Amino acid sequence: MSMNNVHEAIQAWLAATRADESEPADATLRYRWFGSTRAVLEAESAYLVLCRIETDPNARGQGQASELLEWLKAVCDKYGVTLLGQATVDNAEGLDQDALLAWYSRHGFEIDKRPQGQPLVWYPARPAIND
Repeated sequence: MSMNNVHEAIQAWLAATRADESEPADATLRYRWFGSTRAVLEAESAYLVLCRIETDPNARGQGQASELLEWLKAVCDKYGVTLLGQATVDNAEGLDQDALLAWYSRHGFEIDKRPQGQPLVWYPARPAIND
């Protein structure tokens, strides 16, 4: 396994996905499509953050979000990068909070149960916090 290489991991993400052309140019989050699932992935100094993940309503229930998550985990494993996920429900169209946390848990993520503003999950281990 390579050493922690966030740059290589994000390059793999960019190569395997396509930009969401429907997003406005001034959008805060930059969605990218992986099949019928779109997600926002951001690079931090020592880890990647999966900010959002959602499947096209016409393709839900087919495992495509799980396929994307497994692909991201493999990329992070390859480059020695921790994947952090924000498990926040933004609308009522997808999974509710408990179902989203259970989905991450089924994929090997550790759930941070401490009281906080945004539920977070980590795979395979929690990133170091620099104080």
